[in-house]
Amino acid sequence: MQTRDFEAATSRTDVFPHFLRRRDPPPPGPAPRPPLTLPGLLGALASLAGYVLLLAFVVVVGAALGPGIPERLNPLAPLDPAAPAGPLTAFKLDRATASPEACRAALDRIATPGLTRLPDRRVSAECSIAGHTRVRKLSRALLAPVSTSCPVALRLYLWERHAVQPAARAHLGQGVAEIGHLDSFACRPIRTENGEGEAMSAHATASAIDIGSVTLDSGRRLALADGWRNPDGKIRAFWRQLRDDGCTWFRTVLGPDFNSLHQDHFHLAQGRYNSCR
Repeated sequence: MQTRDFEAATSRTDVFPHFLRRRDPPPPGPAPRPPLTLPGLLGALASLAGYVLLLAFVVVVGAALGPGIPERLNPLAPLDPAAPAGPLTAFKLDRATASPEACRAALDRIATPGLTRLPDRRVSAECSIAGHTRVRKLSRALLAPVSTSCPVALRLYLWERHAVQPAARAHLGQGVAEIGHLDSFACRPIRTENGEGEAMSAHATASAIDIGSVTLDSGRRLALADGWRNPDGKIRAFWRQLRDDGCTWFRTVLGPDFNSLHQDHFHLAQGRYNSCR
């Protein structure tokens, strides 16, 4: 009887002072990290050395062969937007748009009065245009004058030249005389199907432009809202090729298949991440 009473008492925590109460063992901590071994360190250094050697090889070969190979095939040559597209054009475009100086230099190589450099514009801490450029004409298509950023102007020029014009000739038998847009710069948050989001839109820094229509050489106007699901297969194919090829020249392309807010335009953006929808 005394044994049972003692066991019952010891099972209760309120009969002992706190320093005599039974405590559960602490939960196990995270597993210790394995110690850095010499083979592991040597492997990491070997991988780093491999990347450095590869980069050095590209630089040396490019410098050595630069005068002897076409500029479009030289990875070290700057982007020439007026040159025919090659296997390195998209790579050079990303490099050019990563630097304000390189972007301006690339735009300066385009011999057209349709691209005008303007002073940078700052509306607020969240809304500004760096590399401010006014676009009125691309390789051959006109636009209603639009203020945008240098990277968007450069990407738009290449998209019009290497995607829009070839697609129009292939599917519709004629070129594009004018491209209709819904503006580039707008100081506002992102718009979603549930209302405005918390983050600012890419339009707040003119890092995107919305394209809604084209006018052919014949004067016929084609709107994306009517063309995406048009009964005419050639018109559908034309718009889908513009979307697909746009993903080569812009990092972010959103269209009618994305959501209801993009039923009447393509959202073409410089973007941080690739998204083609």
